[in-house]
Amino acid sequence: MLSYIYSAFFWIGFLAVVPYLALVAYGAYGCPEQNLKTKYNAKWALVTGGSSGIGAAIVRKLASQGLNIVVAALDDQTLVKFKADIQKEFPSLEFRFVPCDLSTPDGQGYMDAVKKATSDIDVQILCNNAGFITTGCFADITLGRNMANYHTNVTAGVLLTHHFLNRMIDTGKSGLITFTSSSAGFIPNPMSALYSSTKIFLTTFAASLAAETVEDKVDVLVVHPSPINSNFYSNAGKMSALLSAQKISSPPSVIAETICRNAGKVVVADQGPITVIMKIVLAKVLDWNVFTEIMKLALRFNGDYKAMKVRRNIKSQ
Repeated sequence: MLSYIYSAFFWIGFLAVVPYLALVAYGAYGCPEQNLKTKYNAKWALVTGGSSGIGAAIVRKLASQGLNIVVAALDDQTLVKFKADIQKEFPSLEFRFVPCDLSTPDGQGYMDAVKKATSDIDVQILCNNAGFITTGCFADITLGRNMANYHTNVTAGVLLTHHFLNRMIDTGKSGLITFTSSSAGFIPNPMSALYSSTKIFLTTFAASLAAETVEDKVDVLVVHPSPINSNFYSNAGKMSALLSAQKISSPPSVIAETICRNAGKVVVADQGPITVIMKIVLAKVLDWNVFTEIMKLALRFNGDYKAMKVRRNIKSQ
């Protein structure tokens, strides 16, 4: 009897893990880099959050393939410097810059600006990359900050995707839509509740869109990066888990390379060993419901959580 039970568990584990690892290996090693300008017969791409970090790496990669780029990013000194640098690096290409804040609830301001900047061109590659993390207990963070986080991570991607997807379908042009998600979406994330929640939304949204758009010749790709050394950490506070992750982070260019390899080949790209290990352990070995109960009991012993509770108590006195 026990042998049958052991055999059943073996095959359940085998069927859960091995096909996944085969897909990861295919995406990482079986897909050579593609020139997206050639693949989609495209002239223009649009990248949100394109002035720094992963976004800037995507812009440089696409530009190196001969694509003209629309860069949508915060109107700050980072964008000013990036504008000068990128135009100097690629003098033969055309760049359009849309200074904008993607955290507004209805998106009218930045959507109007994006539509105006792209009214005379066909954007066939849309990279929804902009996003940030807010750390702290949800109740202790102002509602304005929470909603700005939500709208940047979720609303902007939905609005931009709806607009450009319809333009691709209406013109009959092939294209690519990408989303920068996170392995944080695999698990509950107390003390950064909105980040993980918005990232798993992007993953599910992208996976759902991919099935709808395949006959329209529009590919959808969502990337789950392993830790990436970017401005993400400057907004993340001093949480020990995030500081540890930064120590083993990779350069942003690996995400741009993942996009160019995996576009049109897979829908979900789990990039890097940390993401793959998290997916196996926390999504295939340990049940989500069980992990949630463990998290609920264990969080009170976490040093970051204890520090946040102390700050809350001091503030309430």
